Amino acid sequence: MLRTEEIPRHRSLGLSDTQIVEMYRLMLLTRRVDDRMFALQRQGRAAFVLGSSGHEAVQVASVFALDKEKDWILPYYRDMGVGLAWGFSPLEVFLAVFAKKDDVSSGGRQLPSHWSDPGRRVFTQSSVIGTQFPHASGIAHGLKLRKEGEIAVVYGGEGATSEGDWHEAMNWAGIHDLPLICVIENNHYAISVPTEEEVAGGVAERAAGYGFPGHKIDGNDAFEVLETMQAAVTRARSGEGPTLIEADTYRYYAHTSDDNDALYRSREEVERWRKKDPLARLKQYLIEHRLLSEAEEARIDDEVVEVLARAVEEAEKAPAPEEPTTRVYARVITPGPAATTPEPAVQGGETINLISAINRTLHEIFEQHDDAILFGQDVARRKGGVFKATEGLTDRFGAERCFNTPIAESSIIGCAIGMSATGFKVLPEIQFADYIHPAFDQIVSEAARVSYRSDGRWNVPIVIRTPYGAGIHGAQYHSQSIESFYAHVPGLKVVVPSTPADVKGLLHSAVEDPDPVMFLEPKKLYRLAKGPYPAGDFRVPLGKAAIRHSGRDLTIIAYGAMAHFSMEAVPLLDELGISAEVVDLRTLKPLDWPTIEESIKKTSRALIIHEDNEFVGYGAEIAAQIADKTFEWLDAPVKRYALPDVPLMPYAGPLENALYPTPESIVERAQELAKY
Repeated sequence: MLRTEEIPRHRSLGLSDTQIVEMYRLMLLTRRVDDRMFALQRQGRAAFVLGSSGHEAVQVASVFALDKEKDWILPYYRDMGVGLAWGFSPLEVFLAVFAKKDDVSSGGRQLPSHWSDPGRRVFTQSSVIGTQFPHASGIAHGLKLRKEGEIAVVYGGEGATSEGDWHEAMNWAGIHDLPLICVIENNHYAISVPTEEEVAGGVAERAAGYGFPGHKIDGNDAFEVLETMQAAVTRARSGEGPTLIEADTYRYYAHTSDDNDALYRSREEVERWRKKDPLARLKQYLIEHRLLSEAEEARIDDEVVEVLARAVEEAEKAPAPEEPTTRVYARVITPGPAATTPEPAVQGGETINLISAINRTLHEIFEQHDDAILFGQDVARRKGGVFKATEGLTDRFGAERCFNTPIAESSIIGCAIGMSATGFKVLPEIQFADYIHPAFDQIVSEAARVSYRSDGRWNVPIVIRTPYGAGIHGAQYHSQSIESFYAHVPGLKVVVPSTPADVKGLLHSAVEDPDPVMFLEPKKLYRLAKGPYPAGDFRVPLGKAAIRHSGRDLTIIAYGAMAHFSMEAVPLLDELGISAEVVDLRTLKPLDWPTIEESIKKTSRALIIHEDNEFVGYGAEIAAQIADKTFEWLDAPVKRYALPDVPLMPYAGPLENALYPTPESIVERAQELAKY
C-alpha cells in the first residue's frame, strides 16, 4: 500500500487519471482559443476580444470542484476557462466573437465572453464591473431557500473588489450564511492600474470582516485551486456559509485587443510570469507521472487545433442577427384600445386609504404566490416599514419571505435580480425614492437590460416599490420625483397608482408581469386618498390609462398625487364654466397613447401636470408626442404645469407650499389655457 505522500496529488483530490488529463486538455483549449481570437482580431476578422491566457488553472480547476448538473456560476468576461470547462463549446465561443445570431449568450447583442445560458444556470453577465456580485448573492439566497443543495460561484478580478457592489454582496452573503463562493482572480492589474494603487491590504483578508473564511492561493497551481475549492464547496453545501478565494495569477495578453499593455508593464515582467505558466506546470506534472506521452500530447494538440479550425469556419459563416428592436421586454404591452369614458365605479368595497390598500394587496400577493418575497430597510416584524406598508407580513408569512436588509440600495436591487433568476417573485422596497440613486446601475444597466442582452433568454420579474414625491414636509431628501429618470430606460415598466383600487389592480398586475416594474407610490396620497378597495380578484392592466372625469373644453393629463388634485380641481372649474377631462395615466411606461390621443381630439387642449421639475420632466415627452401626433387637432399650445428648476423640496412650509401644485393653482392654469 502506498504511503499518503506517495499518492499522486490528483488522486488525493479525487481525480482519476482520465480527469486530470481532461483538465489539461481544457486548459490547453482555453489557451489556444485565446491565441486564435487575438489572431482573428489582428487579421480584421474579429472586432474585439478579451484575453484569459495565464488564468487557465484557477478557471478550469475551480470548475472541477462543482456539480455542473445543479450548481450556478457567474463567470466574468475574462473567464474563458470557466466557460469551456462548464460546457460551452468552441463553436459557441466563436459565434459570440463574430457576434452571430446563434450566439447562445446574447445573440450578438453583447461583447464576446459575456457568458449566459439559463439551461446551464449561467446568469447573464454585463460589462459593468462588479454588478455580478449582488446577483450572485441573490442567486445563492434563492438556492438556500430552495434547500436542494445547490451552490453559486461568482468570479471577478481584484479590480472589481473596489466597487461598492462587491462589498454589499459580501456583506449580504455573510449576514445570511449563503452557499456562495467568490473567486477573485488577482492578475495584479485593473487594466493598467497596479494592485498597490487599487487594493489596500489584501483581498482575502477582507473576508474576516464579513464573518467568513478567506484564502489567498497560488492561482497558477491547479491542485491548490482544486483543493481550496473543494473545501469551499463542502462548506457551502453543508450550510456553513460563503468562502472568499483570492487566486494569485497573471494575464499574458493585454486587457483587451484595444489595450496596449506595453504602456504600463515591462516585457521582462511578463516573461517572469510566463515562467510560472499554469499550463506548463500541469503538463510537467503529467509527464512526470507518465500520464502524458509525446504521442498523447501531440494527439490532444492536433485535436484542439482541428476543433478550433472547424469552430471558426462554421461560426464565421453563420447568419448575422437581424432584429435590433426585439426582446427588450419579456412581455410586450401594446396599449389600446383607447379609454373614452370613466371606468365603472368599484362596487361594494370597503373604503380605505392608499397605504392600507398597499398593505392589503401585499398580503393578498403573499397568500396567492408562495414564491413572493419582500425585503428592504425596516420592512420586517412589528416595524412594518416607515409608513407601515409591510406591517404584518413577517408575522404572517415568516422571516424568510419578509426580512430587513442593510442600508445598501444597490444590493437590495442586485440581490432581487439574482433571487428572481432562481424562480422567486421579488418585491424589493426602497425606503424613499430619494435614496434609490445608489441602485441606479443595478436598475438601468442590469435589470432593464437583462432580457435584451440575453436575447430574451433571461428576464427579471421584480417589482421595485418606493414612495416618491413631495407634499409631506419631507425636505430635499424625502420629496424627490424620480419617474423621468426611469421612464427613459428601455426594459423598465413604470407604474404610479392614485387610488386604492388602482393600487390593488396595478400591484397584482406588476407582480404577475415578467419584466422589472418600478411601482412608484405617491406618499402624499398614502393617507389622503381614500376610496373603495375591490373585493376578490381584481386587476388593472399595465399600460392602461383611466378617464377619471369626462369633459369637452380641455384635457388634464396627470398621475399620482397630481391626478388626485386634478379631480379636486374639476368642481372648481365647473363653477367657472370649464369642462375638464382628466386622464390619469397610471402607467408611465408603456404609455397609453391611444387614450391621450382620443381625449385631445375631443377637447383640442392639453394641460400636463406633474410634481417633478418641468425641465426635461416626464411631461415634456407627453407634450412632444401631442405636438407631433395631434397637432392638427389643437386649438392652443400644449401647456405644462410642473415645478421650477430648483432642488425639491425646501424644508420650510411656506417655501414648499409656494412650489407644490394645489387644486387652486391647477384651476388657474386651466383657466389660462381655456381662454386661449
